[in-house]
Amino acid sequence: MKIGIDTRFAVSMRRGIGNYVLNLIKKLSELDSVNEYILYTDKYDSEGVLPKQSNFRVKTICPSNYLVWEQLLLPLHAKRDAVDILHCTGNTAPILLDRRIKLISSIMDVMYLKQYSELPKSTSGYQRMGRLYRKMIVPKTSGHLSMALTISEFSKSDILECLPKLKRDKVKVVYLAANEGYRRIDRASVSRKIMEKYRIDGDYILALGALDPRKNTELIIHEFMELKRERKIREKLLIVGIPNWKQTQFYRIVQESNFKEDIAFSDYVSEDDLVSLYNCATLFLYPSLYEGFGIPLLEAMACGVPVITSATTSIPEVASDAAFLINPKSGEELKRAMLTLLDDEHLRDTLITRGLEQAKKFSWMIMAKDTLAVYQQVYSG
Repeated sequence: MKIGIDTRFAVSMRRGIGNYVLNLIKKLSELDSVNEYILYTDKYDSEGVLPKQSNFRVKTICPSNYLVWEQLLLPLHAKRDAVDILHCTGNTAPILLDRRIKLISSIMDVMYLKQYSELPKSTSGYQRMGRLYRKMIVPKTSGHLSMALTISEFSKSDILECLPKLKRDKVKVVYLAANEGYRRIDRASVSRKIMEKYRIDGDYILALGALDPRKNTELIIHEFMELKRERKIREKLLIVGIPNWKQTQFYRIVQESNFKEDIAFSDYVSEDDLVSLYNCATLFLYPSLYEGFGIPLLEAMACGVPVITSATTSIPEVASDAAFLINPKSGEELKRAMLTLLDDEHLRDTLITRGLEQAKKFSWMIMAKDTLAVYQQVYSG
């Protein structure tokens, strides 16, 4: 087989999809020395993370304009390269593609097809444009997919409900995992360095923030401040992952409060730093309104931090009984969960033990083997 893979998201500033794509191609390079792979990207691989094996070829296509790259340039190069399969990894795919090429799309979720009454509108213009693009493209491409890969049984059900052109046997669940670097480490060896770098003094609660309202960052801030006000807990709050955080409403809320010294922000965090931050945190908060999977849950569990997260969408499927599950729309439940875990060391230890075991159930190698099996099935079919 000659397989083309969209690897744009793997080469820099990786978050959810980028981690998925990078781990997919790395594990495929360990598994498969027979088939030929063309890794399409829109920028130079400055970190050198893409596989170097002889059956893997990187092809950089310019310019990097998202719509032009995906809808015009990618299908043109896939045809020129005579690929048998084109795997598009970030929900969207070319509407027009040479009929001889079999198209596989990784559809992580379909939240962009939901009404704003179900999921609130983002304040980010970039995210709103992305939502509009996916809302336009995904239903059009779903009718000519050879296979859709998704990341949870919840997402599969959601996809089948929202994309009626897709049949059940054309949607395959392939679970994600935490990177192998997420693990328990010696806290004493990193705590002082991490505390100084992220301006945290003493114990802290960690959250991954985002401008996207479904990540519930504003609720986290409000309920943390309420807990500080009512119980005077000693823990600080560290929110990481928000670009240009000083220009956000989150920062303004904190600056106008009495808790400016108790809440710290950071933008993009490297994997090494995030491992240290998870390990040194007292709690990890992830009360997301909607998740197709939720890799940060497994990252935190693998690092041995108790997790508070949502009892909705795919999250119970991933977290099982290894996290404290709440209604993510209830600030009272979030506040009560924080207080319960801060007061109950035995419960924290129980969740840590369960979390370490739960994280072991998910593997990038299994994901890559399942994906390769789909390539073979589509090629033979």
